[in-house]
Amino acid sequence: MTLVERQTRFAIAVKLADKQARTINSAVKKLLTQYPISSITADNGSEFSLLSDLKGINVYFAHPYSSHEKGSNENFNGLLREFLPKGVSLNFLTTAEFNLYVSVINNRSRRLHQY
Repeated sequence: MTLVERQTRFAIAVKLADKQARTINSAVKKLLTQYPISSITADNGSEFSLLSDLKGINVYFAHPYSSHEKGSNENFNGLLREFLPKGVSLNFLTTAEFNLYVSVINNRSRRLHQY
């Protein structure tokens, strides 16, 4: 699961056991205690169906087939694919390796930050 802060483009990525709604919801609850998250924009997948039950956070859902409505997140997912191409299983990836990839992306020079 990936979350990207809208203005700074700081990304948070969590390796989850499955894509069940309860798993996603509990992961987001844990992140809410660690980061000052005020809103989330998710797609309409069933795995995000329980997010609207969360208290103290605004949850928005992108329109179907409108990935541009969460462009920063889609961009981050593309950057993550440089390390983990589509079709590569994450089962054998350690949490430390996964966190390293996210850290490398977060610490890249970006035009948004004037390089």
